[in-house]
Amino acid sequence: MEIAFATHMPNYAGGLGVLAADTLMSAADLGMNVVGVSLLYHQNDNLEYGFRGDRYLTRRSETVEVEIEGRKVKIAIWQKEILGRGGAMVPIFFLSSHMPENEVWDRDLTKHLYSIDRYTRLGQEIILGVGGVRALEAIGYKNISTYHLNEGHAAFVMLELLRKHNYDKEKVRPLVTFTTHTPISAGHDYFDYGLAGKVLREMMPWDIRDLAGADSLGMTQLAMSLSKSTNSVSQRHKKVCEEMFPGKKINNVTNGIYAPRWAGDHMTELFNTHLPGWDENPIVFSESPARIPSGELHDAKLLEKNDFTTWVNFNKAFFAVTNVSGEDYLKNDTLTIGFGRRFVPYKRPDLIFRDLERLASLGDKKIQIIFANRCYPDDTYCNSLRGKLNEYADKLRGHVKIVLIPDYDLKIAKRLVTGCDVWLNTPIAPLEASGTSGMKAALNGALNISTRDGWWIEGLEREPLGGWGFGGERKYPNQEAQDDAEARELMAALEEAVMCFYKRPDEWVKRMKHSIALTSFFNTSRLIEHYASEIWEG
Repeated sequence: MEIAFATHMPNYAGGLGVLAADTLMSAADLGMNVVGVSLLYHQNDNLEYGFRGDRYLTRRSETVEVEIEGRKVKIAIWQKEILGRGGAMVPIFFLSSHMPENEVWDRDLTKHLYSIDRYTRLGQEIILGVGGVRALEAIGYKNISTYHLNEGHAAFVMLELLRKHNYDKEKVRPLVTFTTHTPISAGHDYFDYGLAGKVLREMMPWDIRDLAGADSLGMTQLAMSLSKSTNSVSQRHKKVCEEMFPGKKINNVTNGIYAPRWAGDHMTELFNTHLPGWDENPIVFSESPARIPSGELHDAKLLEKNDFTTWVNFNKAFFAVTNVSGEDYLKNDTLTIGFGRRFVPYKRPDLIFRDLERLASLGDKKIQIIFANRCYPDDTYCNSLRGKLNEYADKLRGHVKIVLIPDYDLKIAKRLVTGCDVWLNTPIAPLEASGTSGMKAALNGALNISTRDGWWIEGLEREPLGGWGFGGERKYPNQEAQDDAEARELMAALEEAVMCFYKRPDEWVKRMKHSIALTSFFNTSRLIEHYASEIWEG
């Protein structure tokens, strides 16, 4: 449903789209025989305000049709190409119902990403799944060996493959693999069978309740039922999936990042000098502790921080929250903490403020915290938390600097992960399936302070010096008590980080090298090779 290539393309909401783009970039570098399929969201019917695909993509001559509630809906196909470092090309095809031949309501099916209207969402997923298979065939891909579904949104691929193979499930199953990313039930799409029957009609197989759930049509269940392989995105997530879907065999491929996309300019120069070939073979990052000179790493990180703090200071008047006023600018010699994630309750973005007195004491003139987030007008929790951040900032004025950058996008994300010393992640375990923002920060020499959840459990096991972990195991039945306990552990880790940063700078730089070394495993080159050898061909 989303692939995040660039800020100007409104085709992503967050980490899932970023991961998809990173993975396809690695596929191009590796010369993999892979294509991508997603949807194109025009945002606004007025071309003056909507997204213009013709400015960034190539419109293909082929079109396909899907049936929605018995109507023939025409689908346009747009193409973008990713050129790999070795010259190989991976095409990405974007599908859109925004065509003059369609009725207005059908044109709007692909207007916005993740429509909350169930009819529209169902239509989107028909276009992605059924339309995706038909589009590939129309373009000329006749002998596809594997359809890899990235999240349950694409599960209607199964319906088209069943139709093509005379509803022989044993012919369909070897063709499909499936990755689930979401450890909470709210993140999985379910459709009422009344609505599904009305919209899908003849496309819905007679045994759909056996395949997708007795009470409602579950897209994840449908994908699992007709895939030869289902995988999670971290070892902890694998256990969560096994509990959510008892009896289902779950493999695991822990997520990674595309390092060339996320390394800062100064870090890139450092890597080119001391880790040649890192951008093609990220395994060389394992040699970071031995091959990167401490002084040069310190200087490169300081330059990255200076670029970031200079940008923040120049733009602070436009930010949603700040207690940095007048000439009291952010400084690049101050421990800088980054938090860039959606403001949703399970991510606990305000956990660090649970004991303001202690935070003010240990962070007095020593800490600056940069939040980055995008709040939509109807997101009550997000907007109320912004108000609370203003209150926290007022109470911490003169002690700890707080900035909240709104309109979070890919460009700001890169500024943040390259410019911070510490990456903060505070989800309620085990609700973080993987998390990749901490990997991007680690690549740039930041140390993680994170709940022991998702990828960070594996990260700490590989490189214990790469940061600090807290919480992760349920000790209290009451969430308030659990939050209190984990906030205390977080503050202890933060206190250790402050002491290390200011009192033991040599140790801090050593830790930075071990943090960078994490990229030798947590990269999309390893991820896609794992998919190819153990999932797609397994």
